[in-house]
Amino acid sequence: MLSKKMAVTLVLTLAMLATGPGVLPARAAVIDDLQQVATTMAPAEYQQLASRVNSYTRIYRVEEGDTLERLGRRFQADPELIAVMNDLEPGAALTAGQFLVLPHMADQTYTVTAGDTLWSIARRYSVDAGQLAAANGIADSHNLRVGTILTIPGSPAVAAVRPAVSLAARSIDLKPAAFLVWPLIGAITSGFGWRGSEFHHGLDIAGNLGDKIRAALAGTVVLSGWGNSIYGQMVKIDHGNGLETVYAHTSRNLVQTGEYVQAGQVIAEVGATGNATGPHLHFEVREKGRAINPEVFLTR
Repeated sequence: MLSKKMAVTLVLTLAMLATGPGVLPARAAVIDDLQQVATTMAPAEYQQLASRVNSYTRIYRVEEGDTLERLGRRFQADPELIAVMNDLEPGAALTAGQFLVLPHMADQTYTVTAGDTLWSIARRYSVDAGQLAAANGIADSHNLRVGTILTIPGSPAVAAVRPAVSLAARSIDLKPAAFLVWPLIGAITSGFGWRGSEFHHGLDIAGNLGDKIRAALAGTVVLSGWGNSIYGQMVKIDHGNGLETVYAHTSRNLVQTGEYVQAGQVIAEVGATGNATGPHLHFEVREKGRAINPEVFLTR
């Protein structure tokens, strides 16, 4: 039996190993509530941080030794995306005590169908198979029962409670953090909002016939084909947590329904199918079925 002194020494040693360079605690320094930092920051700095907090972000307090690369590994996120979300240059040095917003996806559910394996589901949702098994108490990973409802862990792997925006922050003109990749680089020929007597639910981005269109965020393709006489040929991607993106008027789709795509992956080519006067991309962002202005989500 260990003595009390030996037990304390063992606990301290394990704690040091758990926070060493090889093992990074995903939960460390994550702030659950925006109000927790309200009294620690100047009003202007607080407003700037609050403007970047939404359902798809987490607040993080930088610790000594943190870098964008290290945070990317810890929270399973692209370091360049973290930089863009915080108006930083790629490779920028971080300062202990600095507050950042990090990309976050909430837990999702998936119903096992015939032919599924733990590894195929993990690949589809870009999660670690071990984490998927642990989150669902799966002991025999080779025997998944059809109809079983699995929890797909969000990111960070140890999910925190969604940040509650304080009353003070609600009085600010909040703008969601920019975390979507531009699907096409070009001039915006028609913005989001009213166009005469009709409402335009997305952005029209100018392009040439055949220009490559990229996924704005990782997700599952739920439609790749003809939409209707207005949208023409299109791609629709489900990103989870009620968020979808739509890419319309395409000339050729390069992905199939059910396929999982990564952010920045080429998914289609610019066209003029449907109700289009010339080649361009009609791009929409939908949150729980409601169209919202894509510009507030797009990186600069």
